[in-house]
Parts: sequence; structure tokens; C-alpha cells
Amino acid sequence: MDIGQALRKERLDLGLTQQQMCEGILSRPFYAKVESGQYRINAESLFEILFSHQVDVVEFLNLTQENYLSEELKAENQLTIKINQAVNTKNIKLLKLYCQQIVNTSNNEVLKLRASITLAYFMGELDKVDEETKTKIKAEFDEGRNWTSRPELLRLLANTMPLWSQDELDFLIGRLLTKAKKEEFSDLMMERYLRLMENYLVICYERKVQKKKIYSNHVNEVMNYIIEVTKPFHLMIYRIEVFYLKALFSGQKDGAKKIKQSLKKIGYEKEFASWPE
Repeated sequence: MDIGQALRKERLDLGLTQQQMCEGILSRPFYAKVESGQYRINAESLFEILFSHQVDVVEFLNLTQENYLSEELKAENQLTIKINQAVNTKNIKLLKLYCQQIVNTSNNEVLKLRASITLAYFMGELDKVDEETKTKIKAEFDEGRNWTSRPELLRLLANTMPLWSQDELDFLIGRLLTKAKKEEFSDLMMERYLRLMENYLVICYERKVQKKKIYSNHVNEVMNYIIEVTKPFHLMIYRIEVFYLKALFSGQKDGAKKIKQSLKKIGYEKEFASWPE
């Protein structure tokens, strides 16, 4: 959907005429040609229209983004979605297929690193990751790269956590916590941080189980942060996962089991398919 088509959809959803939609911003004839795709609209006028009618800007961008992505990015996005689905259902066969497609065809080095490490993790082959790959990954998180604000690097960290030593991981999570407590995030960025922090908790729990040692440098701090910021209903699944992990960390497996059973009863089985036991 192009910008004109998206504007028309939003206008019709609002029940407005073209004149009402562009009042005080553009002339109706000009606006009509924007909707029909004959004229382009500048960014300032576009946002004036969206804000004046309280249109959800994120929703609007979601309507239009496919129209402006390259074919390569569209293909990568589709593969990334499929990888996430394979991870959530623990379908190793499909995960291997999709990750290998990215490694073989993508020109996006960060995405290729994410795919190769995700596959190695689920295949139990992290010990086979070569030093050159590890060096490439860690170089992305140098101080000067402003990685705490870059979505592609936040996703890279989330996917490569098993490769980092506990001290390295704690240092990076400490940086994220410091930033998170200082800044107001959009819902999208908040969810990126929440997913990353919950990955951290899962890795810490797995290491606790494997090595019989508690890694708690930031565990409690991360849990408390997630509980504090997930009061809005649309973030509730992250809050529930934290209480589930709290139960696991404290050895209350029966309590964790009850949380899963409750979610299953109301149809959320897919949401917890990848949670640790």
C-alpha cells in the first residue's frame, strides 16, 4: 500500500471527507491527487495530517512499509518471521532450512551472523563457532557504535547471547539497564528491550542449571525492571514470563507449571512453547 492509499484508508476509517482530512494543511484538489497517487506529499504535511486526526503513526507506517522495501529486504523479513516461528515451535528441521537460506543468499552481514548463531545454538553446536565469527560479533558492540539504540544490533545481541561469557553479558545488560531507566521508549523499542532482557534471563537460568551456579549479577534487577514497565495490558505476556522464570530460579517448578497450565487454558500455548523447563 502506498502513502496515498494508506491515507485514503485512514480517512475512510475516520469517516471524513477529503476536505475534512486536509483542512488547513493542503488544498482538497492537491490532496485528492495524493490519494490517487498522482502527486507526492512532503513529510511535514503528511505528519500534520496524521497528527491532526490522531492517526496511529506506527500503524500507518506498517501499512506502507512493504511498498517501499527492496525485494531483498522483503525476502529477509519473511525469512526472519519464519525463523522466529520455527524457534517458537522448536522445529529444528525448518529452522535449519531458513537459517541456511539466509547464510547462503543474504548480503546483510548482521542478519547472517544472527542466523548462523541461532542455528548453532539450537543444534547444540556453539562450540563449533570459529573465533573469526566471534570476533566479528563482538566488534559490533564497541563503545562508539551506539548499539543500545540500533535495532539490528539489539537483535544480534539477543541471538548471540550464548556465545558471550557471563561477565561480558552482564556488562552489556548493565548498559541496557542504565539506558532503559533514563529514557522514554516507544512501544516498539520497549518490546525490543523486553525481548532482549528476557533472553538474558533464559540464558542465565540455563547456565545455572548446567553449571549448578547462580548467575545473579543483574537477574533480579532485570526482573524488577520488567515487572515495573509491563503494567500496560499489551505487555502482559512479558510480565507473565518473568513470574514464570522467577519460579524456575527459586526452584518452584510446580508454580512454573501452573503458570503454563493457566496460559494453555486460555489459548496461549504458542506464546510459551519456547520457554525453558
